[in-house]
Amino acid sequence: MTWHNGLDRAPDWRRIMTKTYAVPPPPPHNEGKTVAAYTLNYGVVLGALLVGLGMVLPMILLVWIGAGVIAVAIVLGIVLSLVGLGQPRRRPAEAEAR
Repeated sequence: MTWHNGLDRAPDWRRIMTKTYAVPPPPPHNEGKTVAAYTLNYGVVLGALLVGLGMVLPMILLVWIGAGVIAVAIVLGIVLSLVGLGQPRRRPAEAEAR
């Protein structure tokens, strides 16, 4: 038996292979740089900074404010994405038609 040199395959193996895959559509050209993504990212970073600062300085109120900023940033990022300021979405019917 040979190993991956083609002698153990049928001579016309390329013609008998089934094509059962579909090429996915190309991704958007914005590379994820959207208003929703920036809002979510900056909000989470700011909230994490406040939480960390609240832990270093023993201020439990600052920890809770940072957690609140993170929660608001997540909700705001989702809302902005649903409004249309995020990554464009394709419906399954549109993806199959192309």
